[in-house]
Amino acid sequence: MAAELEAEPPVCRRIAGPFASQPPVRCGPASHLHTSTSLRAALRSTDTNPVQFQPRFTLTPRMLRQLKAIEQTAGFLKAVELRPDWNAEVRQRTNVLEALASLQIEGNSLTLEEAFDLAQNRPPRELRDSEREFFNYLNAFDAIDGLRNERDAIISRGDLCNLHRALVEGVRGGRFRAGEFRREDVKVGDVNGQQIVVHHHPPSFMEVESEVNSLLEWIEASKVHGDCPDDPWIHPVIQAGIAQHRLVWIHPFVDGNGRTARMLTTLLLYQRSYDFKYLFELSTYYNENRDDYYNALREADATGDYTAWLTYFLGGFSYQMIRIQEITREGLG
Repeated sequence: MAAELEAEPPVCRRIAGPFASQPPVRCGPASHLHTSTSLRAALRSTDTNPVQFQPRFTLTPRMLRQLKAIEQTAGFLKAVELRPDWNAEVRQRTNVLEALASLQIEGNSLTLEEAFDLAQNRPPRELRDSEREFFNYLNAFDAIDGLRNERDAIISRGDLCNLHRALVEGVRGGRFRAGEFRREDVKVGDVNGQQIVVHHHPPSFMEVESEVNSLLEWIEASKVHGDCPDDPWIHPVIQAGIAQHRLVWIHPFVDGNGRTARMLTTLLLYQRSYDFKYLFELSTYYNENRDDYYNALREADATGDYTAWLTYFLGGFSYQMIRIQEITREGLG
């Protein structure tokens, strides 16, 4: 494992947006991303400044059916008016379920009953790590809500670091420089008895900044329909799924990468107006099918092809669409 850098990295500048209430955090050396105008101008000139990250996948008939189910539900929700009190109650329940499942994937010991009790009544005593992680997750939901429907807002490196900081401050992961890119090489694997089974070797810490920049530039480029045959536009749900895997693959932080990637997925969907009136939560699907979740991620790691991962990701999404349509009928005004 590489030794840590001795020099302190500069503070990243941030766009005005979801984390404006938090101070800037250190997230790596070199300059921040371009401003909105200059970044878009650079991305339009794909011949002279191609986006380095170009994910590979095949849009299969199954994936098209899954996207159709997603679009049908999105259209259904736009056409109905929900009772505000019912929507607020279900939104809170959905956030609790999403937070709990995402944390349980990474070993949090909270139960469903404990999570709902905490959401209703924050205890006056010192919080346990598992409880603080839960509250951090709920607070991060509030933070990213500022980007809902803000398609033109650019997610910067500083925002990503602040999202990580919001999730891991004061808990496991936060002890390894919350909101800062790692300054050492890492391996990702499982402990099997006395052995560590390595599943993934993320890029060197010296490559993290450029890999993150490339991902963020791709996210921005894939929002916009182009004028050329190689249109960079990608469906928002597919974009969010690819971004989730890619951030986990880069593994820019020592710990908390999974939580940050899953929250980034939600942020990107909110930004592109795919919030489904706050009624969707994907992490329960991941948590209930944890082996399938990791196997799909690892196949993309090994092959560089996102087809299997996206099929799994869209499958969870389309499953949620059925649930959303069922529960929405209870809240019609």
